[in-house]
Amino acid sequence: MTATHHSTAKLPGPDDVLRQEFANGAVLLSRTNLFSPAVALRGMLPPGALADPPDKIGLAHFMASMLMSGTRIHAFRELNDLVESMGATLVFGGGKVATSFAGQCLREDLPQLLEILLEVLTQPAFPEKQFQRTKMQILTAQAIQAQDTAEVAEQAFDRAIYGSHPYAHPDLGYPNTVQSISREDLQAFHQRFVGPQGLIVAITGGADSEEILQAFAHTLGAWENPSQVSQPPIPPVQPIQATYREHVPLEEKSQSDLVIGTFGPKSTAPDYFASMLGNDILGQFGMMGRIGESVREKAGLAYYASSSLDMGIGPVTWQVTAGVNPENLDQTIALILQELERFTNELVTEDELADVRSELIGRLPLSMESNAGVAQALLNLERFGYGLNYLRELPEKLAAITREDILLAAQRYWHLDRLMITSAGKP
Repeated sequence: MTATHHSTAKLPGPDDVLRQEFANGAVLLSRTNLFSPAVALRGMLPPGALADPPDKIGLAHFMASMLMSGTRIHAFRELNDLVESMGATLVFGGGKVATSFAGQCLREDLPQLLEILLEVLTQPAFPEKQFQRTKMQILTAQAIQAQDTAEVAEQAFDRAIYGSHPYAHPDLGYPNTVQSISREDLQAFHQRFVGPQGLIVAITGGADSEEILQAFAHTLGAWENPSQVSQPPIPPVQPIQATYREHVPLEEKSQSDLVIGTFGPKSTAPDYFASMLGNDILGQFGMMGRIGESVREKAGLAYYASSSLDMGIGPVTWQVTAGVNPENLDQTIALILQELERFTNELVTEDELADVRSELIGRLPLSMESNAGVAQALLNLERFGYGLNYLRELPEKLAAITREDILLAAQRYWHLDRLMITSAGKP
């Protein structure tokens, strides 16, 4: 048995992952690690910001932020004391297409944690005191973001590239839309969209898979919401027609932040892996790849510089970001464009490809050393429809990617005459 085969055999696969679909639409994935006394869970369900009404942008995030604020059975303090008394955690977050949650507990407490999760999802009270506190916290976060050059540049980029698409809006919403949200809005939104259809839960750790299955079947697997409706589908985006440049002035800022980007491949696209390896070479590996080496290390123009490729089922973006002295902004843009021109016209080197491939393959088993890491990986398998063999097949797929594959992916997505360039900082 080769070392690679031996290491991939330890990764989750169809022989040690239980996947169960329930009649109510929920999907459970579980994997047992009997050497662990604890259990981790990761999950997601509709809705996300995609379902926000146009005059209530931020509603999905607001709702997710309040799910641990009390139920019709347990008040805020009682609910959180109950979770803490087990030494457990349970947190929620709002995203573009889903509400996500994460938790952990001792294996013997899993049935109780699932009961609490069901209670929180089905019977939130949205109490007035916590409602007002949460609204103030969101408005405060928005005010802070409005003075953060990186956040302002990113929001300008989203508006520019997505236009009228729902993804153009920040998940937190806007001050005026959040101010308009009422408790009744939260209750109606919850009743309309939150239900077992679209629910995915991944549970890993010391509990036996059959025990997990039984506990889930008696809680989330039995959940019904006859009034649940599907959130709107993800609409298509308009292709970029020409390069767009925008600078958002912020007074008294010593740093400007920059975003240069385009649309990238969905996580289910055939060339996603080639793009992922290419992105690592462009602006991630080592000292942030070619971008970091050129812009930060050699030219000394940036405080940070890197590239990123989003992961998602909707229209994702591929970006280069940098934080610079305002005096260096134009020079930094020019240097990044030089690197992008090289990236889209020349093959990466054999050494570059070998390095990033080795690093990604080596990192894969390390990411599975914790229950939480495995649970997140299982959640992604279901979310993206990868199949249970995906993790074990991934090293072989990465090994098969050529320099030509990376160049073709770069040329497919990066067009230097059609880029979105936004920045924020000193006028």
